Amino acid sequence: MNKNVKKVMALLVMFSLSMSVVMPAFASNGPISTGLQRDTTGGAAPIVKAKWEANYPDRYTDASTDAGAQFMPSGLYQVNKTISMCAVVTDPDGLADVGNVYADVFYPTDIELGPSHVALPGQSGEGCGALMQEDSLIKLDKAAGIDLFCNKVRNLNNNLPTFSTEIYNYDEICKADGELMKETAAVYCGQKDISYEDPSGVYAVWAVAQDKVGLQGVLKNSFTYLPVTAFETDFGAIDYGKVRLNTHKIISGDLTWGITKATVRNIGNTRLEMQVRQDDMGLGKTDGIWNVKYDARVGSDSAFAIYDPEVTTTLDDALDLSEMDEMDFSIDITKFPPTHEGDSYTGNMVLSAIPAAHLICAD
Repeated sequence: MNKNVKKVMALLVMFSLSMSVVMPAFASNGPISTGLQRDTTGGAAPIVKAKWEANYPDRYTDASTDAGAQFMPSGLYQVNKTISMCAVVTDPDGLADVGNVYADVFYPTDIELGPSHVALPGQSGEGCGALMQEDSLIKLDKAAGIDLFCNKVRNLNNNLPTFSTEIYNYDEICKADGELMKETAAVYCGQKDISYEDPSGVYAVWAVAQDKVGLQGVLKNSFTYLPVTAFETDFGAIDYGKVRLNTHKIISGDLTWGITKATVRNIGNTRLEMQVRQDDMGLGKTDGIWNVKYDARVGSDSAFAIYDPEVTTTLDDALDLSEMDEMDFSIDITKFPPTHEGDSYTGNMVLSAIPAAHLICAD
């Protein structure tokens, strides 16, 4: 090849490379749709023979002798309830065909959680019957599964489980030549946290067993989260300070936890209304009428509730789940008794609470 030909070819290569560098990039003309179809051909769906919920970690106790599971919340701030969820699963195509077992827990229907409720990490926090979260159940070994279901649950809490049909019962599942013994069925368990502020009520639970081609067996039941009405305050005393006769004096709270001013928060799983009761601090009566009256309220937007000594009074403005609010107190004295020694008066106040109805979901 002569020098001129080589030179021409070199120029062509350089031209080609330069063209590849300066070619414009074209933007996408929009999203590209994708899709798939689940392959469910062949075989039979897994079977969930029985399922139950119980306390964690023992997996067989609960808070009541009633059928099914009932759980008591802690009644303590940010102390959640951990529950176990278990199922007995088999598959006509062999236990090896079971790919995954899940538990789906749903919030109570028709209960709105309210603006103050904070969901646990990974959980929806939507309320109104929505799926809370799907959790995986893990297969127990043969001995552990038999001991849990056929010994502890059967002998110590036998009305705890739900069975899928009448043909599945303790005798059928636990018999000496049964599926648990032959390892053609197994017990699967997992656990999840229910928040201290998740509402009291009935929670639906689905146990979902899925085989390797996507066929599913489902068994549904429910547990009850029992109601506990509880609150805590960041104050242990109310000092009315210097009070003049016939002068209405207000002691205001605040919305900052831990400061000296009065704050209250709901730490139970019901909405609640605060109640207050106080003695007369030694101010006594004149002509059978108390010489002192008190006022209290929850939240600065509420009206003061006026109450006499020794009367338990319910305050307006219910606290929602996990809600924190200020408490304001006031005093009005019409007479200082002449028989009292000194200018100081002391007494005792008692705070309590009663449950209030949950918020109802909108249609």
